[in-house]
Amino acid sequence: MLNPVFTNILSAALLAAGVCLGSAVLAQTDLGVARYTDSRELIYPDNLDEWIHTGSLVGGRYSDTPPDPSVPGTIQVVQMEPAAYRYFRDHGEFAEGTMFLLSFYAPESKSDPQLQGYVQGALQAQEIHVVDSERFTEGHAFFMFDTPEHTPSSKIPDGSDCVACHTSEAAYRGIFTQFYPVLRDRL
Repeated sequence: MLNPVFTNILSAALLAAGVCLGSAVLAQTDLGVARYTDSRELIYPDNLDEWIHTGSLVGGRYSDTPPDPSVPGTIQVVQMEPAAYRYFRDHGEFAEGTMFLLSFYAPESKSDPQLQGYVQGALQAQEIHVVDSERFTEGHAFFMFDTPEHTPSSKIPDGSDCVACHTSEAAYRGIFTQFYPVLRDRL
């Protein structure tokens, strides 16, 4: 029979090694943050207020018409899930399961107090981009959340304009890192 003190120390060491090893394996394969329903819909994530801001865009739209300064279009804010950001920061690449959140806000120019310019008004829609080459044939997928209830969302179909543009125009692995200084400066 083993000494109880030695058994406790051995158990603690094995537990610690298992946790560390498990974390390393998890980070290399899949972050495990994205959750799906049985019908493969993405469940709206928790704690979005803790996600890392990677970039913003004012007036971005898919049109050849020049923007009208009096109607700037939406204010778009891009955030990255914190564990995915830490993995990217430490390894210089995206882990499987990396998620980005793109939030679309109405521009508001009559807030108080404010001088000139625009601030984020009402939230209009949100899109989550999941990087996962094991789950999705395109290597990533997009899910729109445009209701205040944030019900689970079906994947935007493969071959959509969204996926095609990200595949052909994004600087790194389907992500527009060229527009996000926090990411661009680490590649």
